[in-house]
Amino acid sequence: MTTWEDTNGSRLVEFLATELEELTRGVRVGAAFEVPPDSRLCSSLEFFLPQLLKARFAKWRWESLDGFFVARATCTGPTAVELIGTCILISDQTVTPFLVQLEVLRSASSSSVAVPRLLLGEPGGGQLGISGPPCNSTAASRLFSELLDRIADVKWSYTID
Repeated sequence: MTTWEDTNGSRLVEFLATELEELTRGVRVGAAFEVPPDSRLCSSLEFFLPQLLKARFAKWRWESLDGFFVARATCTGPTAVELIGTCILISDQTVTPFLVQLEVLRSASSSSVAVPRLLLGEPGGGQLGISGPPCNSTAASRLFSELLDRIADVKWSYTID
């Protein structure tokens, strides 16, 4: 499990932790909840997940993510969630699937976000070997709408456990 705290004066982890807490407030464990594409959580993921990937995979040094679309968000614990959906690779403007589990860890003096699991991308072209359909295409919409039905069969290209 990877755990991240804010460094160098960054407030990203604190912001992400607060957003997760706000979205799941009152949601029982095991229940689904909505994550609109224009939510602050999706914006936070655009910055947070590439940091995790860059720390683990050298190929991610020059890549970033954008446009998170959550197909299913599930509250998996009192301060934990699982998000499944698609996002856009900045380098080639293609869409790729993701699955991420996040848990907010708070202490009296700090906040951190644990990432027990991050799965991203399916084998394909592009500089990372994961390019999917172009964003805003019919194929991208199909990838999103069919993802939950085939989530157990996705051959993930990048895994952080």
